[in-house]
Amino acid sequence: MERPVREARLRAEYVKLYPGLSANVWLPASEVAEHIIAVVRHEGGRLGAHGRMMAEDHFEFRGGRPPADRSARNERREDRLTESR
Repeated sequence: MERPVREARLRAEYVKLYPGLSANVWLPASEVAEHIIAVVRHEGGRLGAHGRMMAEDHFEFRGGRPPADRSARNERREDRLTESR
């Protein structure tokens, strides 16, 4: 059985922080993440200004694996790297 794609929707109050994204539009979360990475690289900035690439208070999420299936759902990549050392 195929699982639904994880989707993200930018909240209207944060639209100015994410150039090129429209508020209240559901998109695959992977595409949103790729867009954010491309914009940040183009502008010479850094990822994770809010602790995560896609801050949970800036976006709504739906679909994908149930939370119990996600390994370390609320864990940042940097945290996983530190633990594996």
